[in-house]
Amino acid sequence: MELFRSAAKSLFLKRSQLFLTVCGIAIGVFSVLTISTIGQAGQTVINGELEKLGFDCVTVSASQKELNTLSGGDLPAVSALEEVALAAPLSTAMGRAVMRDYAGEVLVCGVDQNAWRMIQLELKNGRFLQESDVAAGANVCIVDDKLAYAFYRRTNIVGKKIDVTVGQGTETFSVVGVVDGESSALKNLAGDYIPSFLYIPYTTHQSLTRSSAIDQLFIKASAGSTPERAGEQTAALLNSLAGYRNLYRYEDLAIQKDRLQSILQGVTLVLSAIGGISLVVSGLSIMTLMTASVKERTREIGVKRAVGARTSHILREFIAEAILLSLAGSFLGILFACGSAAVVRWFTGLPLALEGRQAGAVLLFSVGIGCIFGVYPARLAACLHPVEALRYE
Repeated sequence: MELFRSAAKSLFLKRSQLFLTVCGIAIGVFSVLTISTIGQAGQTVINGELEKLGFDCVTVSASQKELNTLSGGDLPAVSALEEVALAAPLSTAMGRAVMRDYAGEVLVCGVDQNAWRMIQLELKNGRFLQESDVAAGANVCIVDDKLAYAFYRRTNIVGKKIDVTVGQGTETFSVVGVVDGESSALKNLAGDYIPSFLYIPYTTHQSLTRSSAIDQLFIKASAGSTPERAGEQTAALLNSLAGYRNLYRYEDLAIQKDRLQSILQGVTLVLSAIGGISLVVSGLSIMTLMTASVKERTREIGVKRAVGARTSHILREFIAEAILLSLAGSFLGILFACGSAAVVRWFTGLPLALEGRQAGAVLLFSVGIGCIFGVYPARLAACLHPVEALRYE
């Protein structure tokens, strides 16, 4: 404690240079923590949105569309598999929706009553599709609020009629539900490149498109199984039922999600490393400050050596000053990073939170940089000859 107290006294004699050096370290720490915090928040948001879109599931589809015989009759057999917790059909087709003399492009999705357990949509008005709708092939649909607002300038259009055209087929549907189409961060990023969604029973979709086949199945693995195992068993069962080998294949969407997470982690790491360069620059400012301090305190060092101070004592004192500089700047940078994260979280709702592990790692890195760049001036001071130091003007 006496060593650090003496180092603190020496540093406070140069307040102006001390302030600039501490601010430089604080900016470096702040930049590294801010970049890593934003990167982690982005990963959390993207991961949540991918799960909403069903990226924690396995999809099973035919490798050759013309040989696809997948139908609703296969669903009970697939659902009965021990590895499968839930199976839901999905068929898609681009179409055109007409309402009140307005028209718009839509992606018509044929689903069943279990779809909402896969893609996690937020219901704003009305209801989801029910088993009775699927069984009867009812002309009912669910639209997103973006499409509803485009036609009626309001989101609650439950009970309204909408004409949907896919290919050469046109049918009139009754709107039974409205879901939140703007909650998806991915959709917000893509903007107009992703059309509005319109959900109808897959049995009705088959009638509208004049196709009895289902495009693909969404599979959720049971608690005692893995997505890969569930996909393998489902594909094997469908191949057996169809009488083909390797016609049906599965794709683990969780793997795609993990790949995207790895890319985001890599980008965050690279940006954090770039931010870490500022910490290295701060280390150079520590070296500059302390080297100048050695020159200014040469006679003081000579007096200390003359009264019995050893080389190790002088060395430890200057390294202690470098450590104090690094700690002061690091704590200030961490404080600024916490404050900015709280402000951004308050105004935007993003899950920005500074983890103690991150702060600790950056703190250790900063102190390490301070020690490394403090060694040269410390050695310079420790190696001064006592007699020459006392004569220094």
